[in-house]
Formats: sequence, C-alpha cells, structure tokens
Amino acid sequence: MHQGRQILVLLAALLLPSPTLAAPSTAAIDRTPEIEEVRNDVASEIRIEMTSPGQEGLSLNARLSEDGGLINLPISWRVKGFGGETLLTRDADFAELAAEPGDYIVEARYGMIEIERKVTLLAGQHLGVTFVLNAGGLRILPKLQQIGLPAARPFTSIYKVSGIDGGSLVAITEEPGEILRVGAGSYRIESRFQPGNASAMTEVTVKPGLLSAVEIDLSAGIARLAAPGADDRDVVWFITDAKGQALPGVPGPAADVVLKPGRYKLRTQIDGREKDSIFTIEPGKISAIIQAN
Repeated sequence: MHQGRQILVLLAALLLPSPTLAAPSTAAIDRTPEIEEVRNDVASEIRIEMTSPGQEGLSLNARLSEDGGLINLPISWRVKGFGGETLLTRDADFAELAAEPGDYIVEARYGMIEIERKVTLLAGQHLGVTFVLNAGGLRILPKLQQIGLPAARPFTSIYKVSGIDGGSLVAITEEPGEILRVGAGSYRIESRFQPGNASAMTEVTVKPGLLSAVEIDLSAGIARLAAPGADDRDVVWFITDAKGQALPGVPGPAADVVLKPGRYKLRTQIDGREKDSIFTIEPGKISAIIQAN
C-alpha cells in the first residue's frame, strides 16, 4: 500500500472556501458521489423558547463536532410535514420555519453527509435544534514524484473503510486539492491519472472538526507523445506494457501519458497508417516520443 502523508489542521480551515491547486478538468465524468449514509443517529442540541400561541417555529443549524463552532457554509435543508409534504427548502448555514405544533422531518445535507431527524414542536414553543454532524474534511493532492502535477487528469476515488457501510464509494474527484466534507472514520483513497496506468492507494482517518490533508506521490514517469504536422489528421496512440496489457487508445496529435516504470510498445496510427516503436519509462522523468510523418 502506498503511504500518503497526512496533516491535521484546525477546524477554521474547514469552514473556509475550498482552495484549488489546479483548474478542474472539463472532461465528461459522473461527478455525483454516493451519499455515505442517511443518518438519523446524529447528536443534537435542543433549545426551547416559550412563545405565544401562533408564534411557534423551528430554527436549525449545525456544527461539525461537539466542541466546534457553528458551520457558516451552506447546508441543504429540507423540512417536511409528517405526511410527506415539503414545507421548506433552503441552502444556507441555518434555516427557520414558522410552523404549527406537530411532528416534522428535518433533512440536511453537508458535503457527503446527509441526516434525517424527526422533531416534535409543542404548542407555545419555538424549537432550536443544532445538529452535531461528527464530520471532518479530506483534502487529497495526487502528484508524481520529482515531477509534481502533470497535465494528465487526476482521478481519485474515496471509499469508506470503517462502519457498517465499509467498502462503499463515498466520492470521486478530479480536482487536486479539493476539500471533501465527510463523516468521521477511516477511508481508503485510490488515485490514478488518465491517460495512463499508474495508480496508488493509501488510507486516512478523518477526525471530527479537523481537516486531514493527504499527499499521494506516485512513482511514475510521463510519455510525452507528439506527431508534428499531424494537427489536422486522425492520430491514435496505442500503448502496451511488457506483460501485454494494453491501454485504451489515446487520440490526438499530442498527449502526456502517465505510466509505471518499465518498457512499452507503441503503435501509432496516423491517417490509417501505422508505425511501431519501443520506449522505456523511468520514475520521475519525462520521455519525449516524437513520431514523424
């Protein structure tokens, strides 16, 4: 297992907008992560204010941990009547609703976390509820040893390790340095670059109210492919490793391919004509491969 470097920083960093170390890719990909679970066991703090009949209502907010400050970033709130009708939807750090006495279902989503809780409002009361999400943040930076961030697109998957939902996919990200807000617990991180065959895996434990920063250094090199003068032609690169495993064809007259160290066969198609060659990849180095017409 590749060991990533882990850094814990204070809660304040979690409550700031996410930093971006590289521009996000515009390549098509399903970026909709799975919610790790709908939780109804989240702890909460209750405040009851006595009020006149007809002035009853609900006030909702949340914090990451029991001793943390209130979250000041948008939370997706939904309040439904016990019959299922939606009474309020709001994306904000808090939500308020004037409501008649009765039972309500409160739903909230923050990052990868979704909670659901039944609350009962009695006559003559204004009920304030602060949910304790028991959540932290996860910031992942995949890169190549001695090279840093390549032009190839990073692709990182995060899986839950601990709990009854261990093994489930929590999130997918293509953005280096993106902050993901997840429930406290252990996670497995798998990173790779596309196009290419290099990958790495590590595990991290997220603690409530803290940001866990993980840097993953892949031992790999780059094949910098170029076919000068073929800008307007149909070019496809086919790469096969020493074990005979073939990568999907890489289209275009130029491309950076992130590869494990080793010896590779290259078949280049230009306007239907093919050329074969052999090249070697060394860790932390860029190999320029030029196919002349």
